[in-house]
Amino acid sequence: MRYIWPLGLCFFAASSYAQSHAATEEFISEPTLTAEAMNTCLQASVVSAAENMTIKQLKEACQMLHDQQKSEQQQAEIKEASPAVAQVRETPLLKKRMTMEALNRSNRFMLTPHKRNYFFPVSYTRHPNTVPYRNNNSESLSTLSKTEAEFQLSIKILIHEDLFGDNGHLYLGYTNHSLWQVYNDTDSAPFRETDHQPEFILSFTNDWEILGFQNRLNEFSLTHQSNGLGGQLSRSWNRVMFNSVFERGNFAFAFNPWYRIPEKEQRFPGDPHGDDNPDISHYMGNFELNTAYQHKENIFNAMWRNNLESDNKGAMELGWSFPISSNLRGQFKYFKGYGHSLIDYNTDMEIFALGIVFTDLF
Repeated sequence: MRYIWPLGLCFFAASSYAQSHAATEEFISEPTLTAEAMNTCLQASVVSAAENMTIKQLKEACQMLHDQQKSEQQQAEIKEASPAVAQVRETPLLKKRMTMEALNRSNRFMLTPHKRNYFFPVSYTRHPNTVPYRNNNSESLSTLSKTEAEFQLSIKILIHEDLFGDNGHLYLGYTNHSLWQVYNDTDSAPFRETDHQPEFILSFTNDWEILGFQNRLNEFSLTHQSNGLGGQLSRSWNRVMFNSVFERGNFAFAFNPWYRIPEKEQRFPGDPHGDDNPDISHYMGNFELNTAYQHKENIFNAMWRNNLESDNKGAMELGWSFPISSNLRGQFKYFKGYGHSLIDYNTDMEIFALGIVFTDLF
């Protein structure tokens, strides 16, 4: 019975989708906010908005919110013709998200999404990796189910704003990625892996252009990633990372190189003061390239990692997200390569996953 509720989320999402398409609401034809509505929005927003946001930027944010609310009220058959939808799509996708984040940057009662937040009730692996557990002589996880649940929680909190004039924002970020053997009756449905990634992020907004692409964001981060285990199952590494994000219309990409901070060699297997995985860069590479494209209400994304060595290792990921309701999106993911999780960093995996995205890329 323990695996009924993850599957129940899928049925709930499907019913939400049907209800949202069956509902009929009155079409709102006004393309812009009235003066009274604009003033109300400005008064509510100025309390939590970033200190360096201008009145013009606040007005743009209020208009974006208005357009988004309007578009959600349209019936499915008239969405394509809605002036509100057209207006929303004219706003570059990353700019829209960054404006919304800036609008709530000073709100201490709000946790800002960092990376994608999702829950996949179904994550299927062709050949599960049991080697680490066998080598550890562990009675648990002696048998792995090919189908498991996968979820990710990723947030960031503003620590300090405008470190360098009107730019340079320091965040504390945290990402939790878990793999749950919820369908494994043999080993009592354990969490086989949970990777924790806390990081300090220094973020700079930008607006310069190159080859038609707008450079929206540049980030420097100090990142620790660990699976929180001890002994021979321990996996961890520390990195200094750079992330540069570009956008052009409905297409965006991010280039994310990093440098691994060296650690001491282990004196004995499971040494807590030594390097758990000295060869992790060989499998995970030294950079990651992410791309995303929005077509109508669909978002297609791809990820590529590579070590650029003659003994070539890396990974690729393809994804497609689509609307389910006004607050939820469905997501299909295909992953092939190394590093799907830290415990599997040196194992070539092929994974198909389907589930729900709570906060998407845009």
